[in-house]
Amino acid sequence: METPILYYWAPCSTCSVTVNFANEHGIELDKRDVEQEQPYQELVALGGDANLIPYLYAEGRLINGNDEVIAYLTETYL
Repeated sequence: METPILYYWAPCSTCSVTVNFANEHGIELDKRDVEQEQPYQELVALGGDANLIPYLYAEGRLINGNDEVIAYLTETYL
């Protein structure tokens, strides 16, 4: 299984909920800060909106929002 990609913004308190959840449960994520141009462009190309982060890209689909991302991580990894 490929490492899921988390599109987030480092100073975002909403994003930190997902980051902290993954860290607390030892779930490895490829974290990409959308403040940088390349991750921002990747997210947009996938159909995401950087104003609605966090997004998780896993299994060929974008998952948006803390609740949905955490639900996916829980179901897949815990």
